[in-house]
Amino acid sequence: MRRRPALVLAALLAVAMPLSACSRPADPPPTPSGIDLRSADPADGNGLWLRSGADVTAIVAQAVRAGGPVHITGQITEIVQPDPDADPRRGRTLSLDFHGTASTYTATITAGDVRVAALVTAEGSRVRGNAGFARAFEGRAADEVVCSSGLDPALVDFAPLLDPAALVTTLLGSGGVGANPPVGDDVDTLDVVTGEEGSVVGVLTVERYGPPLPRSFVAADASGEGALTFADWGSEPDVDAAEKTLACPGAAG
Repeated sequence: MRRRPALVLAALLAVAMPLSACSRPADPPPTPSGIDLRSADPADGNGLWLRSGADVTAIVAQAVRAGGPVHITGQITEIVQPDPDADPRRGRTLSLDFHGTASTYTATITAGDVRVAALVTAEGSRVRGNAGFARAFEGRAADEVVCSSGLDPALVDFAPLLDPAALVTTLLGSGGVGANPPVGDDVDTLDVVTGEEGSVVGVLTVERYGPPLPRSFVAADASGEGALTFADWGSEPDVDAAEKTLACPGAAG
């Protein structure tokens, strides 16, 4: 891949963020590292709103790294304007279905006419792409499974989609990031907003109590719009099924 839809988006999508009802925990979970709750009530949540900027991004990224496997799905659609006098139009859509951690995962990525399926474990990687993938990556054949003892070089071009912590860091960036304080006791999430002063450009919804694990992200700008969902924290990817689907040539699976 030599060209990808923008992952840092610059205006909030006009959609409602799903919020889950809950009751305030009787015993609040431990405060995430990097947050001092001496100036707030621990029962109000994890205190993420007490930090800002790069600190918020780092705290969320660390929670993601420590959170174990996650299932990330969603789409990002680029907006193109080949002619300055023409109206912008929707272009290529990138779709992601990722399950696991940065070191062990199954993933399917579609970007325009390119589609690739991958399995990465401590033993190595297995990658299969379609005709569009074969055209984009020299030396590859359509529908051929390539098995490597290390990380397949083709997967590097899809960073940071294949590393949950890196993906969240890219989406939030380091400046203009802050978490909104909780409102009421019946919502168990916080909204982490990113953008320039006075203009929200994206919203990452995270857990209010305990580690601020992401649940969803929505944003849009002149280059594209997107929405991602983070679910099934702690659930391991089905490596056995992926090995059968991506059987190495000459092997039983």
